[in-house]
Amino acid sequence: MTDKQMTTKTNDSLENVAQAKPLRRSVPAIDIYESGDDLVLIADLPGVEEKDLQLEVSGGVLTLDAAISNAGSAQQHSYYRQFKLSDRIDADAGEAALKDGVLTLRLPKVEEAKPKKIAVKTLH
Repeated sequence: MTDKQMTTKTNDSLENVAQAKPLRRSVPAIDIYESGDDLVLIADLPGVEEKDLQLEVSGGVLTLDAAISNAGSAQQHSYYRQFKLSDRIDADAGEAALKDGVLTLRLPKVEEAKPKKIAVKTLH
């Protein structure tokens, strides 16, 4: 490679760096509570569209990764959060809904983990 080719290649690389938008990553506000049969996670993700939201469970870890589609902004913004899930949660049967920037994720408990009632008998 000649000196001129190396200089051109370096200049092209520097132009790509100059065009890159800085990435700002935030931790979204999240509420987690347990209902009788589910673990419920509610996350505030303002500006996030369904196509830009990724939920993944791998190795017992739930990962939430969401980007805000803002073409006119000089800066990219995203949300990122991870949670360790209990073995008592059936992540495969989870359901998620995104409405008005609020994600609601319901993860059912496995059958063994659901609360069971014990009948009490009165003895005379």
